[in-house]
Order: sequence, then C-alpha cells, then structure tokens
Amino acid sequence: MRPMNRIVSVLIILGCAWSAIAATGSVPSRIEIKYRVSLGSMKIGEGSDVFQQDGKSYSVVSESKTAGLAAVVYQLNIRREAKGSVTANGLRPTSFVELRNGQMKRGANFDWSTSQVQLTDGETKQTVALPPNTWDSTSFAWNFVFVPPEGKDINLHLTDGRRVTEYRYSILGHEKLQTPLGEMDTLHVKKVQEEGDKRAFDVWLAVERHYLPVRIRYTEKDGTAFDSLAETINLTP
Repeated sequence: MRPMNRIVSVLIILGCAWSAIAATGSVPSRIEIKYRVSLGSMKIGEGSDVFQQDGKSYSVVSESKTAGLAAVVYQLNIRREAKGSVTANGLRPTSFVELRNGQMKRGANFDWSTSQVQLTDGETKQTVALPPNTWDSTSFAWNFVFVPPEGKDINLHLTDGRRVTEYRYSILGHEKLQTPLGEMDTLHVKKVQEEGDKRAFDVWLAVERHYLPVRIRYTEKDGTAFDSLAETINLTP
C-alpha cells in the first residue's frame, strides 16, 4: 500500500474508533473530544467528536482530517454523522452517513421493526439482515456510556455502509498510561484477530475519566503503528 493511501485508510479506521466514551453515573448532554494522530513522532492527522443526547435521542458528529506534511501532500476531510434513540438497553442507531471532502460516500438506515438495514456504498444499495447487537461504526462505542464494558470479551456487529461484520474484542486489563492529559489508569481493549486478520487494533479507556478512549493504536500487517491521543475533553452536564 502506498504511504498516502495508508494514511487515508488509517484516518478512516481511527475515525470510527474515536467516537467512544463510557461513563458511570449521569451521562453528559454534550461531549466534545479532540485528538492528534501520529506516525511515530510525526503528526499526520486530527480528529474531533461531538456527542449529544437528551435521554431519548442522540447524535454524533465525527470529523477527521489530514494535518502537517500529510495535508500538504493530500487534503482529506472525513465527516460522519449518526443518529438514533436512547433505550433502556443503550443506544439504538437509526441512520449513519459518511462524507469525504463534502461528498456522500456511504450510509446506513436501520429498520428495527423488520430487522433489516439498508446499506449505501457509492452507487450501490442493498438491504441485509440486521442482528440485534448492531451499531454503525460511529455510534457503537458511545454505547459504553449507557452499558459499561464488563467481562473479558465484547461481541458485536458493525456496519460502515458497505457490509455488516461481526467482531470480538478482548478486555486485557488495567494499565497506567502517560497521555497529554497526564497519567491515567486505563482499561486496555484489543480486537481479537481471527485467522487471516493481520491488522491489530487497540484502545485504552481512561477508568477515572468515564472510560474515555485516550489512546487508540492501529497496526498494519507490516508492523507500522498509528497512534491517536486525546488532547482536549469538554463535557456539558
């Protein structure tokens, strides 16, 4: 994979994962998080998420873009918008769209009454089965706000508008982590790599900061690692 294509792919993947925070107690009505994406010591991207909820419905706006030298070579802005309802069992998505440089790229419309989801990938549209534990790639981790992670494994289905895929994540335990916001007690969560899956994905959730994902690491099959670190967090009660 060419270096710039690799950076674009990583921004897309990290953008999906940036949308995540878990909390105990009352859920803030608005949460804004800003991130820095790095390859080694070089900054290659920026991300920001805004999550809002009123106890009945929610919305997420997630944006990521190239920065620094990467932006000089190729300017890319990815915007994702997700909406849904807040239920007794957590978040239930109803719609998801992804835009790249202002142009519609992918989307999903969830019909829970018929257990079907309509997927849009460019000009291609299809309707497929909708398993009960399915989220769009922008909403899923925000579900931890209402259903904190428990046990050793997390099983779920995700869609980015192309397909619905099943994933399994393993909770590895607590780790002390140095971040731009200071040292934090974090919970390390890692994607379980099935046979043939050579790309790793790790996230560290800040235990004393509502389980906010303060570090996200995506590792390519050749070992190249991209890191995303939270730089600012703003909560509105």
